[in-house]
Amino acid sequence: MPRPPKDQRDVVADIRDAVGSSPRKSKRVLLKTLLRAFRFNSKTKDRATVLTSILEGAGMNIFPNLADSGRDEWITLTLVNPQVPVEDFAGSASQGPLESAIADPWFDEIMRKAFASEKEVEIRFIIPLLHRLGYGEDDRSDGYPVEIFEGVRKTTKEADFVLFDGVERSKDTALMVVEAKASGKHLQDYIGQARTYAIWLGTPYYLVTNGGDIRVFLYRSAIESDVEVLAGSRQNLRGLFPKLYNLISHTAIVEYKRRLKTVMPV
Repeated sequence: MPRPPKDQRDVVADIRDAVGSSPRKSKRVLLKTLLRAFRFNSKTKDRATVLTSILEGAGMNIFPNLADSGRDEWITLTLVNPQVPVEDFAGSASQGPLESAIADPWFDEIMRKAFASEKEVEIRFIIPLLHRLGYGEDDRSDGYPVEIFEGVRKTTKEADFVLFDGVERSKDTALMVVEAKASGKHLQDYIGQARTYAIWLGTPYYLVTNGGDIRVFLYRSAIESDVEVLAGSRQNLRGLFPKLYNLISHTAIVEYKRRLKTVMPV
């Protein structure tokens, strides 16, 4: 006799168990396989929304966005605790960052700019963006020295930007590494560099951009997979901004670190 179809809660529990039992707390699955597990024969916008809500409600991070993915594309599911974003900071006030972004002419102006060098990416794009994400000059360290080991040899590298919570420079206050690259550079070639800085500095997030593409990662530990939480472009920055703010604004990362301490007390 054929087995009755699984209840949706059982399907979610099986997926969560499979992700949680992997050493890196992360699993890749084809979107069409995920759809079949929930007895969907095809993908629609509404079904993608439902799946996203179900999986995120079970504490899983999803990348890339299901709504933008094809049936034959790979989806990465990751257990993140605390889950990110931790709150809707962008929409929490009637005159908050989301409303400011909609009205801010900088988001239109930046779409039209061309950057001739990595330095222009830093000055004309990254610094204004960080300001809009709530980072003041006291929080930002430019050209920050990072001591790392290459094999057995200790060496000092320089991170383009490191964001802290205030003037104190320590692992306790470190929030994010930002690496700038010249326009046209392939970001995939530099993700490892930014990740290395994040490991040694103790920042939960790192961002890499060439002024056109933007990629943001959550670093968790040496044994758990990093989570790519956002991939987008400057051309859609206004639309991306609420998600960026909820993930990597000064307010958001400070709160993430606070909650992380309650999950993994030092």
